[in-house]
Amino acid sequence: MSSGTTIRPARLSEAAALSDLMRRTFVAANGHCSTPANVAAFLDTVYTPERQAQEIRDPDTLTLIVEQDGAWAGFAQLRWGTVPPAEVTLRPAVELGRIYLDAAFHGKGIAALLVTHLLAAARLRHSRSVWLNVWQESEQAIRFYRKHGFQIVGRSVFRVGDDPKDDWVMTQALPAD
Repeated sequence: MSSGTTIRPARLSEAAALSDLMRRTFVAANGHCSTPANVAAFLDTVYTPERQAQEIRDPDTLTLIVEQDGAWAGFAQLRWGTVPPAEVTLRPAVELGRIYLDAAFHGKGIAALLVTHLLAAARLRHSRSVWLNVWQESEQAIRFYRKHGFQIVGRSVFRVGDDPKDDWVMTQALPAD
C-alpha cells in the first residue's frame, strides 16, 4: 500500500460523514445521468445516514473507507447478502456494490489498491467470484474494471429515481484456496 494510504472498515459513528461522501462522489460521477429530481430521489433513498448506519451494522456488508494522509479519499462496499444475476455462475459470489473516489484523489493508484483489498476480503469469506453492475455509458469505469480482471457477462437495469439505466453485469473469478 502506498505511503499515507489506509483502508479500513467504516465505523458506525461515521455514518453521516460517509453519507455525505457517498452523495458527493455519486453526483460527481453520475449526476448528469438523469434529471435533478431523479438524482435527488436516488440520493435521498440510498445515501442517507440511517441507511449507511444500517449497512455498517450488517454482517453481510463490508463498507470500507480509504484515507490518504488522513483525508477521506473514497469508499467501497462488498455485499454478501445480495442475489447475483443468473449470468454470474461461479458461486458463492459477492457483489462489489460501490466503489468511488473523491475527484481530488483520482489518478493516484488508490482505486487499484482498493480493488486489491476488496478482492482479498472476498477471498477471506470464501467467495468464488465478485460481480458488479456498471452503467453502460460509464466508459472510464468499464475500462477500470476490465483492467482489474472483470468481464462483461450480462445486462441489468439500475434505477435512478424512476429513471431506468442500462447497466452491464461484470464478474471476476477468484483463485481457489
